[in-house]
Amino acid sequence: MDKQLLRKLAKRIKDLRKQYGYTQDDLSVYSNIARSTIGNIETASNDLTFTKLNYLAKAFNMSLSEFLNFEN
Repeated sequence: MDKQLLRKLAKRIKDLRKQYGYTQDDLSVYSNIARSTIGNIETASNDLTFTKLNYLAKAFNMSLSEFLNFEN
């Protein structure tokens, strides 16, 4: 994945997590993704699979297209 896009996506995930009042542990439980992986995602250290993107979208009660609709 393009590093700039990965950084934008990482920011989107972190911003949504804070907006929803979730800790990384909360998001880990809601998305079924390990907390350490959530941390790596938020720092753009990990590429994301389609499956993980889908799990994260569901954790925020969003469709995948809504979840991926971001700018900046």
